[in-house]
Amino acid sequence: MRHTLVIALVALFTLSACKTTVPVRDFPYNAIPMAQSQNHSDKDIEKAIIKACLQLGWQCAAKSEGVVAAVLNIRTHQLTVDINYTPSQFSVEYVDSVNLRYDGKKIHRQYVNWVNNLIRHIQAELVV
Repeated sequence: MRHTLVIALVALFTLSACKTTVPVRDFPYNAIPMAQSQNHSDKDIEKAIIKACLQLGWQCAAKSEGVVAAVLNIRTHQLTVDINYTPSQFSVEYVDSVNLRYDGKKIHRQYVNWVNNLIRHIQAELVV
């Protein structure tokens, strides 16, 4: 009995660790870091976003005022996001994907890692 219980628990943990999709979500309200004497212009923010994207291998371009479109191609996967920004914050919004198992509600678990990494790099560029 005890042996069966252990096997069942191991199987449960193994199956839960194999989760390959997560709920798709946007990443709103990321603060733009500022020193007391530092104010970022819209152009400064746009340049920082583009620089961070390029450092990580994203292709990006200004889409409109306050919006940068970014595309990440990794092997056969493609992720497209919009990065909306104001002088005080920015958000990353899902737009489209290819080969990331997007079904309208869930997406490949790597999506969250790629976007969080991009957010960290954007914030680092704005601190400099």
